[in-house]
Amino acid sequence: MLNTTSKIAVVLLVVAVVAVTVFFLYKRQAGREKVSRFGEYQGYSEAVYDGNERRSDYMTLSNGTRLAYDLYLPTKKGVPADKPLPVLFKYTPYLRTFTIFDQAGNNLIAGLFNLGWKEKAYLRVRYWFDKRGHLIDAVFRTKYLENLLKHGYAVIVVERPGTGASFGIMNASFEVGAKEVNEILNWIAAQDWCNGNIGMYGDSFQAMIQFAAAATGNPHLKAIFPTSSGFDTYSSISYPGGVYNKTFASFFSWSTSFLEQVPTPVDSDRDGSLLAQARKERSGSTLGKQSEGWLRPFPFRDSATSEGSKIWEGPANLYPFLDRINQSGIPVYMTTGWYDLFSGASEMFLWYANLTVPKRLLVRPADHSEVEKNQFDLDFGAEAHRWFDYWLKGIDNGIMNEPSIYYYVTGASKKEAWRTSVQWPLANEKSTRFYFGEGKTGSVASINDGFLRAEPPGQKDGADAYTVDYATTSGKYSRWYAVNWPRNYPDMRSNDQKALTYTTSPLETEVEVTGHPVAHLWLTTDASDLDVFVYLEEVDGSGRSTYITEGTLRASHRKLSKAPYNNLGLPYHSHYRSDLEQIPAGEPIELVFSLLPTSYRFPKGSRMRITVAFADADNFETPVIDPAPKIRLLRDTAHASFVEFPIIPGR
Repeated sequence: MLNTTSKIAVVLLVVAVVAVTVFFLYKRQAGREKVSRFGEYQGYSEAVYDGNERRSDYMTLSNGTRLAYDLYLPTKKGVPADKPLPVLFKYTPYLRTFTIFDQAGNNLIAGLFNLGWKEKAYLRVRYWFDKRGHLIDAVFRTKYLENLLKHGYAVIVVERPGTGASFGIMNASFEVGAKEVNEILNWIAAQDWCNGNIGMYGDSFQAMIQFAAAATGNPHLKAIFPTSSGFDTYSSISYPGGVYNKTFASFFSWSTSFLEQVPTPVDSDRDGSLLAQARKERSGSTLGKQSEGWLRPFPFRDSATSEGSKIWEGPANLYPFLDRINQSGIPVYMTTGWYDLFSGASEMFLWYANLTVPKRLLVRPADHSEVEKNQFDLDFGAEAHRWFDYWLKGIDNGIMNEPSIYYYVTGASKKEAWRTSVQWPLANEKSTRFYFGEGKTGSVASINDGFLRAEPPGQKDGADAYTVDYATTSGKYSRWYAVNWPRNYPDMRSNDQKALTYTTSPLETEVEVTGHPVAHLWLTTDASDLDVFVYLEEVDGSGRSTYITEGTLRASHRKLSKAPYNNLGLPYHSHYRSDLEQIPAGEPIELVFSLLPTSYRFPKGSRMRITVAFADADNFETPVIDPAPKIRLLRDTAHASFVEFPIIPGR
C-alpha cells in the first residue's frame, strides 16, 4: 500500500506528464496553424527535408565562357531530393563561396569583414567541427536559405565571368549581363533538379542584375526579390548631387580586389589548376581593377566613353530597362533600408513609382550591411518565403492581398513602428516649410546657431556669413561605407560646430517626418562653384545630435530639368556638362534639391536641426579652394532659405 506522501508524489507525476503532453500537443497543433502575415509565416508548406548538400561545377555559355556554380539540394537523412524543385538563383560578382581558411588553417577573411574576437573564435570552432567549416557558402551567408531548402527549394549561385572560379572577363554592362542571365535561366530550367520555376534573390549588384534579368522576359523567371538596388546609379551612389562619392568608389575597388584572394575551386578542380587558369585569364582586368576606371572618368551624366557611349544613360544604368521590365510582367518584391548606401530608400521608391508589374516594397531601419538579415525589426526570411511560395509554388498565402508598401518609422514605439501604404508619397503627407532664422538657440556652439522656424523671415537683409571649412564630415563609418559592417555615425555636434546650423525650439508634441525633405537654399559667394551638404538631425535633451538623413548638390549642377522617368515630383538635375552654370560672383543663387527619404518620429522635447556644410571630408571629393571661399547664406524676405518637410499628422 502507498502511504499518503507516495500517493501525492504519484498524483503530481501524473499531472506533470499530462501537462507536458498537453504542451507538446498544443505546440504541434500551433505549428500546423496557418499563419501568413507580414514577417510571420507557417503552415502553408511543410519542411519535408532536414538538411542540404552543396556541390559545384562549371556550366558553359554559348560564347564558350565557363561559369562556376554552387548547387544546393535539400536532403532527408543525408539523401538529396530526387525530384524537380523550384529554384532560387543568385548571379553574383562577389563569389559564390568564400574559402575562409587555407590549408594551414589561416583565417583569410578577417580583414574583409573587420571581425572581432568572438566572430573569429566562432569561425575557428566551426572550422574544426563542420565539414563545410573552411568555407562561407551561400547558406551560411543568407540564413533564410536553409529554411527554404528544408521546404523544398533548390538553390544555385553562379559566379559572373571574370570573378571567382569563372573564366572570361567581367563586363559590367547591364545589357551584357541580361544576355548572360537569360542563358543561365534556360540552362537551369533544363536540369533534372528544376521544375521550370525560378526566382532570383540577392542584394546590391546581385539585385540590379535581377532587374536586367526581368527585362529579358524569360518564361522560367517567375519572380524576383531584389534587395537594395540602384535605379539611377549616377545620382544614387556614384555622383550624388554631382559630387564624386570617393568612399564608395574606394571601398568597392578595395573589397573586390580582396575577393581575388579567397575564391573557391569547383569540386572537380581538386588541385586548383582550373581556378589558377581562370585567374590568369583575367589578370589585369579583374573586377577591382576595372572599377577604378568606371567612375572617376565620367563625372557628368552625359559623359561618354571614347566610343561615344553615354554610360550613365545606357550600359551602366537600369532605368532604361523600364519598358522591357514592365512588358515582362515579372513580379518584384523590393526591399531596402532608410540608411542604405543606394540613396537609402529613394532608389526603390523610384522603382516602385515606375513599375507596373505586380510589386511590393519593404523599407527597414537598416543600412546596406543589415538590410538582408533578420534584425530586431523583422523576420526577413519569412517575407522571402511567403513571396517565393506564392509565385514559385502557387500557394495562395494572401501576400498579394496586403498593402503593397511596408515601411518602418524610426523612433516610434514597437507597436506603431511598422506602417502600410498603397501609394508613395503618403496620402496624408502635409508639406510644411521650416525656415532658416537668426539665433541664438543656445543648443550648439556652431558658427551661427540659428533658429529653424515655421514662420518665414520678416527682415530684408538677413544672412549668415561663413568661411568654408573643408574638415567638416559626417564621419568615416557613414552609410556610404556601411557594406561589410554597420554604419556608426558620431555625435554630429562635432560636425555641427564647424558648420551653419538651424535648430527648432524643443518640440511641444511629437513630429513625424516621412518622405523626401526638399531644401531651398539661397546664397552668395565669389567662388565659381561649391558643394553643399545638408543634414537632418535630432537633438536630444543632453544636446547630442543624431544623424537622420542628408542631401547633396554641387552648385554648378543646380539647373532643374525634366526627369526621364517618374521622379515623384522631386527636383531633378540633369547633371549634364552642357547644363553647368558657374556661380555669378556676388549674385544670389537658389539651390533646390531633395534629401534622401526618411521616416522618423521626433519625440516631444527634442529638437529638429538642419546643418549646412560645404564639404564631407571622409566621404565625398570636394575640390579645395585656397583661400577658402566666403559665403553668405541668405534668409531674408526676398531670399527665404528653408527645408520643406513631409509631416505626417498625429495618429
